[in-house]
Amino acid sequence: EVRRSGGIASALVATPAGSDTIPVMPADLSPFATLKGREGFWRLGKSEDGVWWFVSPAGQREFLNTVTTVQPFQQGRDPSGVHFVSRDWNGSVGAYDGDLQAWADKTLTRIRETGFKGLGAWCHPVFHQFNVPMTRDLNLWKWHSAGKTHLYGPEWASIVENAIVTATTPLKDNPNLVGYYTDNELDWSDATIGPGVYFDYLPFGDPNRVQVISTIQTLWPTIDEYNTAWGAKLTSWADLEQQQKLAREATDAYAKLFSAWLDKAATYYFKTTSELLKKHDPNHLNLGVRYAGFGPSEVVRAARNYTDALSINYYVSDAQLDPDLFKRMYEESQQPMILTEYGFHALDGRSGNRNTFGFQAQVPDQQARAEAYALFTTRLARLPYFVGADWFQWMDEPPSGRNADGEDVNFGIVDIDDRPYKQLAEAVRETSAKLNPLHAISATDSGNDIFRNTFANKPVAHVMKLERPITINGELSDWSELNRLPGMRRSQTIGLDRTDARMPNVFMGWRDDGLYMAAEVFDEYLETVAPDGRWWTRDCIEFWLSTRPAAKDQQVYNPFCHQFFYIPSARPTEGSGGVLGQWHRPGDAIDSNLIPHPDVRQSTRVLPGRYVVEMFIPASALHGWDPANHPEMAFNFHVKNFHLAVDYFWSAPKEAMTQQRPNTWGKLLLLTPQVASTK
Repeated sequence: EVRRSGGIASALVATPAGSDTIPVMPADLSPFATLKGREGFWRLGKSEDGVWWFVSPAGQREFLNTVTTVQPFQQGRDPSGVHFVSRDWNGSVGAYDGDLQAWADKTLTRIRETGFKGLGAWCHPVFHQFNVPMTRDLNLWKWHSAGKTHLYGPEWASIVENAIVTATTPLKDNPNLVGYYTDNELDWSDATIGPGVYFDYLPFGDPNRVQVISTIQTLWPTIDEYNTAWGAKLTSWADLEQQQKLAREATDAYAKLFSAWLDKAATYYFKTTSELLKKHDPNHLNLGVRYAGFGPSEVVRAARNYTDALSINYYVSDAQLDPDLFKRMYEESQQPMILTEYGFHALDGRSGNRNTFGFQAQVPDQQARAEAYALFTTRLARLPYFVGADWFQWMDEPPSGRNADGEDVNFGIVDIDDRPYKQLAEAVRETSAKLNPLHAISATDSGNDIFRNTFANKPVAHVMKLERPITINGELSDWSELNRLPGMRRSQTIGLDRTDARMPNVFMGWRDDGLYMAAEVFDEYLETVAPDGRWWTRDCIEFWLSTRPAAKDQQVYNPFCHQFFYIPSARPTEGSGGVLGQWHRPGDAIDSNLIPHPDVRQSTRVLPGRYVVEMFIPASALHGWDPANHPEMAFNFHVKNFHLAVDYFWSAPKEAMTQQRPNTWGKLLLLTPQVASTK
């Protein structure tokens, strides 16, 4: 055994429950029960004790901790601003006119000295010439012209094949390439790949419409069954074929169609890309699609027979995993998992990053970044079905935002001047040596601290009917303690114990004509962005409401679901002080974002160290509002304090993807004083 010694990583490394030691890698590991891949190249192996590993060409087991986006420079949007330029680079910014070999050799030495075992996606291809494990993202659908056509278009597969041939031809015999990700953060939502997208307003007879109709007929074989499920009055399938767009009013039927369609489309995607990749490069692993924080069950199951691993990008501030998500994804895929992007950022970095682009993993300071790296990476190694973790990224992004999309986050192991953040670099260095030993005994690790609460047990709140309307003037004298929303919680952000985070006060009440709400938020420094941009990345309030209870498996919106948001103003005008709007989600009852909402009233007072907002949402803005007959609703509430890097919530945090999943919302019961007295 190796005793833990000084340093942030040593002090905070997550070890098996009840242990204060880091185990040494066992001398004789159990043999592999399963091996994926071709001998002489990187493979994936599952040992007889149930632990998955990356297996090197030489047969060595590795839990790979790698770093992404190692480049000689990264340009910012502001041409006259500061760009990242590697201190090892002797060429120009924006042109590969220097000595790439010399740059890569020097930089790779520093990366290894920092503790990373290899390179993740987005790294310069010159590294393929070096003896270092490295992955490659193909972006087959997202970046290539295939993304401009529908999946079942006649040209889609040929575009994908051309992209695969171009990318794999120089790499198919390279033993240092671990494998390929076929895509990065594909959107599997109804808005992007739903049956309506593949049907609505396309020409009659289009192959995509044909596939949607075929799926419908599989679910409802006769026109009578279809009419019953959809509340329709079609006389034949020809009537459906002549429709311009699919109906959505029958929410249960549409949800059933969406699920079946997602399974069909995902299966076609994985089958096509997998077969083409294996055809042109049979030597390297297919590492999946790098889900964006959440993998729908239908898509995960569809990939099971085609990819070698399941990959996901996941940004959270508490350095813990969602148990419902990760355990489900592994059970449904039965594949080893890779965390292909994660990281932690703060506002005190040396590069001047303001982190406006929006990632959930904001922590208070650089010390917390180091603590979070040690905790999260060792927690991943303690799970037998994880085989690697890719930190995003090597360097801070330019403070004006990278020129491709404006992303401007303090992600780096090094700052914009290529100087390491010493605490974080030390955490990587100390953590790296502990990963293989921890992983070797992960089959017997209880993992009690790896996962956050499941949020499976939803909170319930009683919302009292108001005797008289609240005066909407931005102060709380009208509100009673009976109207306080109980059970507000705060995120478990790493390092939050060193900040002065104070819980907001939230009040709710109702009358027949609508819903009243108020919030007192303690925030010393208001910083916001425009409501038509990434407003949710800064100080804001969000709440989600369904005028009907949410089903346990409800992953999509229906017309009863609403997402509202409020952005306070640091310089309020009299009687205003912010913007209150409704954000459009596919399946809800509005056609586009309502910013500001024309029917909703609000008033704000910005006071020293806090702001108070009151709002009234009339029945006209709440589709399905019917307190007398439907007093049970689904609800979640969220407040973001940007400078303290803390979120407050009522039912579930944003890490649970609550903005997309009504089944994470708690329960509101609208009560009258007479009914409440019997409770």
